[in-house]
Amino acid sequence: MPAGLSLPGCGWLAGDDGVVGVIGRNIRHEWLLSSAMVFLLLLVANAMAGSASAPESGAVRVEVAPDSAVRAGASEDRKALLLRGKPDQPVHASLVFTLPTAIPDGGHWVLWMERNPVDSVRLSRGDWQSQERNFYAPHQTQGPMPVGFSFVLPPEWQGEIRVDMEVTSGMRTVLRPQVMAMATATMLERRGVVVSTMIYASLFTIGLLVLALYSAARDRTFLALFGCAAIALLTLAAANGHLYEVPGLRWLGGWSGNGVMALELLLCATGLQLLLEYSATRTHHPTMSRVLGWFVIALVVLAAVCMLGLQVLMPVMQGISTICWIACIALVLWSVVEAVRHGILMAWPLVVLTLVLIVSGVFRALVLAGEPLDFMWARIGYQVVIVAFLAMLAVGLISRISEYRDQRDRDQLARIDTELRMQREAARSDINAALQSNLRACSESDIEWTAFRLLIDHLAPLLKIANAHVVVRGYHGQDLDVTIPTARSAEAEASIQRRLLALKRHAANGIPMQQPITAPDAPGKVAMEALVPLPIRSPAWGMLLFERAGGDGFSTEELALAGEFARLAVTYIEQSLATAQLRRSAELDALTGTFNRRTVDQWMARSFGDAARDGQPWSVLFVDLDHFKSVNDKFGHACGDQCLREVAQMLHAALGEGDMLGRYGGEEFVAMLPGRGGAAARQLGEQLRTAVENLNLRWEGQIVPLTVSVGVATRLAGEDKPAQTIDRADKALYTAKRSGRNCVQVAPAVFS
Repeated sequence: MPAGLSLPGCGWLAGDDGVVGVIGRNIRHEWLLSSAMVFLLLLVANAMAGSASAPESGAVRVEVAPDSAVRAGASEDRKALLLRGKPDQPVHASLVFTLPTAIPDGGHWVLWMERNPVDSVRLSRGDWQSQERNFYAPHQTQGPMPVGFSFVLPPEWQGEIRVDMEVTSGMRTVLRPQVMAMATATMLERRGVVVSTMIYASLFTIGLLVLALYSAARDRTFLALFGCAAIALLTLAAANGHLYEVPGLRWLGGWSGNGVMALELLLCATGLQLLLEYSATRTHHPTMSRVLGWFVIALVVLAAVCMLGLQVLMPVMQGISTICWIACIALVLWSVVEAVRHGILMAWPLVVLTLVLIVSGVFRALVLAGEPLDFMWARIGYQVVIVAFLAMLAVGLISRISEYRDQRDRDQLARIDTELRMQREAARSDINAALQSNLRACSESDIEWTAFRLLIDHLAPLLKIANAHVVVRGYHGQDLDVTIPTARSAEAEASIQRRLLALKRHAANGIPMQQPITAPDAPGKVAMEALVPLPIRSPAWGMLLFERAGGDGFSTEELALAGEFARLAVTYIEQSLATAQLRRSAELDALTGTFNRRTVDQWMARSFGDAARDGQPWSVLFVDLDHFKSVNDKFGHACGDQCLREVAQMLHAALGEGDMLGRYGGEEFVAMLPGRGGAAARQLGEQLRTAVENLNLRWEGQIVPLTVSVGVATRLAGEDKPAQTIDRADKALYTAKRSGRNCVQVAPAVFS
């Protein structure tokens, strides 16, 4: 679909399949609901079409002859009495009709006329006088929800009959007298009751529905629709005269036509206010929204004026009310067209219903003007359209609930995503801190294993992993296998061994993947396995494998997170090894691999201080190669370097745990022996001297003879500085040199 393609009722469609799919579903739902509503309206129209005011068979023509052309007039066919709306001034007219000799099946002839808003209507002929009928004060004998004024004629009347009719009305209206059989009048009343009941029940149901939706969604638009449906129910009931039959509401009849006009104006005001919310006019047309707001206020003010009950203003207010209705219908049409432009659900059906409402309103105006449109759709069709309009508007507003739900789901997903991001950020911080602290403290040989174990420990709870394994081959010259839980180590290593070549090939690709794990005795997937290559340099390779029970796979974000944690672990391994290497190069002598002079001094001060504080013995040995200059002169410096390395290796092997060996300078070594006294130190010195003397060192086929002189000193009780003990050991070494070399001298024995 081209970008920017616009369809009626669905707004602007982008090229994203998800957006197009959602809007397409909305369009289908809109027209599906509209079709259902049209079908329902057709059923109602069919029922109303069969509810004609009077069948042609058996009907008696009634001619209307008003007595005064000032206050009343007759329609062109002289079948209707047109009332000008003069309050408190009765209108007199003569009704002329001819009654057949045969009495109808119903037993009586009935003069029936549509129940329009009149203050009183009465018939008389000679001594006979009918009961007064009042639109605003229905009599109990008229039955529930009457649709007309019914007068039973005396059975003895036959031939041409002239009846005087006296009518009082404060509103412009029309009366269309008809003479029919009582059975026909009863049928019309029953059909009218059915249609009126359907209208009121529909409005009542819409009101209850939107009130329930408001309590669920807390959207004030639903509350506005409830108010509009309630006002519409009161208005239509008042327009039909049924409102004044309800106990507790009969007092509203005291306002007569003013009350009806006030309700009509309030219906216009609430309807416009509702459409402001529905069509988003406040958002898209703020200026027009303000104009409509002032118009709504004006309608409410006019309704208040009507409620003052001033009969003298009724004709003027009736004209103003008509103008307001026309303006309101125009604004309603503009609002729903704007809703179509903005792609609001059910906007197109509302446009159609608005046009139908205009047509039905025209029919109603023609009926009130005395035109011979004697069918029920012309009289109350506008009421059915109002009900359908509110029902369609309710459907359109109900779609907001799905929007709220979608928004809530989006908010919930965003909240979950935020929480997940925060959790992962916390996990990143945790693994960073754990790698820093643990790798700094562990020995150089344990750095790789510790880092990979921390990697698994931090990934397992984050990705809900059941089993995890790290396999590394040739990384810094060693192979590693780390498994959790440790109880499955043997099983995991056997599985790794079987597919070692495949894992190595996949590690070379460097792309994470996942695959199902099946069991021979269980159909379907048992677990999902993810394989994440470790970013280590070739020819070494490594793979992170983890399993999740069940058929749920790993998301792209989870695999990316595992890859990120793997990179962190490898990065910290490299940094820790580099740091250890730097530390080792700073502490060790490059030639012999023993501690250098600076490290010896630091370690000596620390260990001597511990021994002095704890009152423990502490000894030191100075070991110096005899005649080492002659070795360099005779065999060369390369041979001398080799001699130093061999002697250092031999001395280090002879020392015990906790002892420390360092190169003090040139061919001189120092050994510190915490916890050893003089006798033990002298014995160790003899072992070192003998070992060097027996060292079989060859250089270019020649034996290189080596011996050492050893000076021994043990911390005395009064010594609190290592310099004193070191000085005595150094003097003991010189004594051994002067004593012929290749011997051990103890400081206390020489310098007592």
